[in-house]
Amino acid sequence: MWHWGEAQFKAFETLKTLMCQKPVLIQPDFKRCFYLQTDASTYGIGAVLSQEQGEGDTPPDKKGKPKLHPIAYYSTTFTPTERNYDIYKRELLAMMKALAHWRHYLGWTKHPFTILTNHANLQYWKALRNLN
Repeated sequence: MWHWGEAQFKAFETLKTLMCQKPVLIQPDFKRCFYLQTDASTYGIGAVLSQEQGEGDTPPDKKGKPKLHPIAYYSTTFTPTERNYDIYKRELLAMMKALAHWRHYLGWTKHPFTILTNHANLQYWKALRNLN
């Protein structure tokens, strides 16, 4: 039989507090630029929506790039058909799924957002193409 006592209540309150503190997640600030990081494997995708931390919170890293802090995480598996795609199509699909998942954040931003990926083949899609 389940018993909800004082110890369980304290544990629940502690978990709520810890889940809302740094470095776990932050609330989105729509005045700042969003960064979307995606990666695909054979079986699924992972994505992180991030923003730069507030001014004065942390200094930039050694290369001068701002430190990003996560807002939300997303992962999903590919269907059996999607698993047969070439790697560049899976990487592009990962971006498309992440964009669709976070459209409520990214659709109303004042600043353009940045997509970060580790797949060089997607550089091809940066320029306009005449698709048939």
